[in-house]
Amino acid sequence: MGNSHTPQYTDDPQITRARIAELADVTRPTVTLWERRSPDFPAPRKAGGAAYFRQSDVLRWLEVRKVPLHLRRPGEGDEATYGQRARAAVARAALAPAETEAGQLVLEAAEFPDRPPAAAEQRAEQRASEPANRHLVHELMGPLADQARGPGSMVNYLHLLLGLHFLRTASGARWTEVRARAAAIDAAGGAGSELLEHIGREVDTEVKRLGMLPHFTDSLTDLIPRSVGVLTQVMRLVAKLDGNAFELIIEEYEAHGRLRSREFFTPKGVVHLMAGLAGQGAFAGGSDGRVPRTAYDPYVRGGECLVEAFAFTEGLRRQHPDREPLKVFGQTTVSAAGLLASLNLALHGVRAGVRLERREPWAGGLETAGRADLVLTNPPFNMNNSAGQARRTGTWPYGPPPLDNDNFAYVQHVLASLREGGRAAMVMPTKAGNSDSAAETAIRKAMVKAGVVECVIALPARLFSGTAVPVSVWLLRHPGEPCEQVLFLDARRLGTRRGPRSVLEEAEARALLDTYRSHVASRQRREPDRVSHPAGVDPESVPSALVSRKALLDEVCSLNPADHVPPAGSDGDHRPTEEAGPRAEVLEARAWDEVASLRARCAEADAYAEALRGRPLPEEGSEADWRTADLAALCEIKAGPSFTQLGKKDRSPAGDVPVVFPRHLRGGRITDTGEERISWQLARRLAHFTLEAGDILCVRAGKTAPPAIVRADQAGWLPSANLTRLRVRKDAGVDPAYLLAWLSRPDVLAWVEERSAATAASSISTGTLGRLDVRLPPLPEQRRTAELLAGLEEQALAHRDLAAAVTRARDLLVERVMNPTPTSP
Repeated sequence: MGNSHTPQYTDDPQITRARIAELADVTRPTVTLWERRSPDFPAPRKAGGAAYFRQSDVLRWLEVRKVPLHLRRPGEGDEATYGQRARAAVARAALAPAETEAGQLVLEAAEFPDRPPAAAEQRAEQRASEPANRHLVHELMGPLADQARGPGSMVNYLHLLLGLHFLRTASGARWTEVRARAAAIDAAGGAGSELLEHIGREVDTEVKRLGMLPHFTDSLTDLIPRSVGVLTQVMRLVAKLDGNAFELIIEEYEAHGRLRSREFFTPKGVVHLMAGLAGQGAFAGGSDGRVPRTAYDPYVRGGECLVEAFAFTEGLRRQHPDREPLKVFGQTTVSAAGLLASLNLALHGVRAGVRLERREPWAGGLETAGRADLVLTNPPFNMNNSAGQARRTGTWPYGPPPLDNDNFAYVQHVLASLREGGRAAMVMPTKAGNSDSAAETAIRKAMVKAGVVECVIALPARLFSGTAVPVSVWLLRHPGEPCEQVLFLDARRLGTRRGPRSVLEEAEARALLDTYRSHVASRQRREPDRVSHPAGVDPESVPSALVSRKALLDEVCSLNPADHVPPAGSDGDHRPTEEAGPRAEVLEARAWDEVASLRARCAEADAYAEALRGRPLPEEGSEADWRTADLAALCEIKAGPSFTQLGKKDRSPAGDVPVVFPRHLRGGRITDTGEERISWQLARRLAHFTLEAGDILCVRAGKTAPPAIVRADQAGWLPSANLTRLRVRKDAGVDPAYLLAWLSRPDVLAWVEERSAATAASSISTGTLGRLDVRLPPLPEQRRTAELLAGLEEQALAHRDLAAAVTRARDLLVERVMNPTPTSP
């Protein structure tokens, strides 16, 4: 599955047409002529009004272009190519750091050390500096953020913080120059926009050298700071940051943002677990002299997976110092993610190898086939970015994935990317392990038959900021060395609650890795057709089960640990086969375990709500603090597609994209739409109606009901004709969760109902809805109010779920007591 034209992912800058002419030693118009006349000339990427080309793509194209006789230099023979010229020019530039195009500087090797501190040393340093860093980051992301960004988004402000942190850490000369320019502009009474433009240019110069498109200048122009002094205060705080500041900034950003599945980052504890699983599985201890050479992430977020892979292999390299450092490569279709990942890698002493692609990774052929010793990735959950097209043309050794999501497309791409002996650890929605989709079931069966599934770990709830979807970590192996059994670990009871999220602590990740390590050491002594606990590990601490391939290949072929790991304290020696499902007492024990878990959740929700209630509530204050605006000024208001565009005949249970109707709006949330689905082809034609995370849906026609907000996992769904979509304007200064609460007030619903009743068919137009007045406190007060209401809503949901769980447990108990199973003679 190799490819002789595999691109190089490292040292691959973005270059302009002028730089191409310089490398090939031709005139600038010649490059334009090549581009126009050659269909295979590399496609440009646009940023800041300029076109950029990846250097490796250009070199590959030039490699087969012979230099005409009349244009050859002295010493160039009959076989001379423009590629040879260009590579020689690149080599000369690498040997002598000098000014290149647009003043771009080549950084000295000392700025990217070959061997950063060992992982253990790094973690010790981070723990020592974390309290001070956390305090600084909290200050940077507090009221100062609103003063620095004005109407700009938190993403723009995030780019400012990380860009400044990168300059300070990786380029001391540029950081000194930027600080001097800030002082000069402040002293002269200049504008904050002037300083932001200068910062953006300096960061973009470094970013281009890393091979990424220069987006910082454009991003920072969206910020409108209150004064230059605010920016200099931001720079003073950034100058004090150290250690794991990048991760802390990302964490704080996630706490403020409402991120979709595509956008959030992988928590540190989860990444540590993934790297340990994949690294131990493939290169346990490095005692045989093998050290991973390459690591790959097909969906980079903030680069955290590749950073952790590098840290893990540095520990192995201490035993084999002659081995070269790990080469990392990754790709993404999201430019902001590629930018952040490149910065994160550079800050950890790793040369960035992140490519920005237009297509999904499996749509690009076999460029990564068989290249990676380690694959670590956290792809978006239950989403379909490729609109099904690649499903029809791709090669799928385990079966074509369903059209409605990319989960198993990523799984198969990951497996195809592994080098023999390699391992992959990836985050997957837990439901993917036992979904009733025929296509997904067939893929699971093919994977189990091939022996590529080694371990599945169910993770604690609420680890991720952008989704409540339960997730697991799947450990996969190259099909060249199949395994006969699958280890299932149930870690759902682990995790430490911190506010609305849970954290997988380092000690908990270590316990899971110890369980896996025990399995690896003892699997040869296991009875292949039975379920058992790995030796040397307390099953009360990490409930686990070892299941043979034969036992897994039933009708469902479940890879969900909950279907195999018995509850704590129950008899773990059972056979998960078609003939014998879980015993009644096992089901009952699970039900009461769920009750106990929900009681703990209720206690946490009660304590959290009580803490929120203890905060002082915002007061209305003066008119200068509060304002009134009509809904049309705050939101883009768009009615759903008409019945002619999206009618009953277009919907079926076999469709790909869910459609939301008024009956699906419940308690401020959107419930499962069930059978109301349409094809992805129709959804693509109606793309301008598509829902995004944070959109609010209101009933347009029919009985008035409270609105609902779109969750991250519902992005891409469509509204029906009876709904109106509200999308908060970028510069409106309104929090979507606060707006939802305002629109759900009884007096507001009465206002809507009165105006709906005034029409013949009981509906409200977008124009009328847009005239609704909304009272708004300052944005920080909106967010505090929304947080309080969310805490109370979580408290109510927790108690409702507990009541339902108690009812289920009671029914199981009644069934067992009143209808006991006869004992065998």
